[in-house]
Amino acid sequence: MTRWITTAQFAVFGARGEGYARGYDPLVPIYEFRCPSCGARFESLVPAGTTAAECPKCDNEETERVLSAQSAPMKLAGSPGSRRTQERKNAQLNQRAKADFKERRRKSREARSGGGGTS
Repeated sequence: MTRWITTAQFAVFGARGEGYARGYDPLVPIYEFRCPSCGARFESLVPAGTTAAECPKCDNEETERVLSAQSAPMKLAGSPGSRRTQERKNAQLNQRAKADFKERRRKSREARSGGGGTS
């Protein structure tokens, strides 16, 4: 069963999280619009697929939906301390990989020059 809510209902029920995941109903996205008559940009909580919404400044109903930039995934955003810890781990991994590569290269060169035998 699909539940459509108004902005006022979202403000009352969504903020308390009653029946909505993380405080909002996923079937009612927030879209960004631009009004061609007054130039205002605004966001509106409207049903999915809505292409126009009423401008809050001039009440023009012929607004355009604008594509908004996506936010960064939450996994990538970390505290400065966790980023430094990860950078240290990456540096140590890089040093170990470099040392292993040099050791294998040295052994390979020794095997080619010393293992081939001289007559």
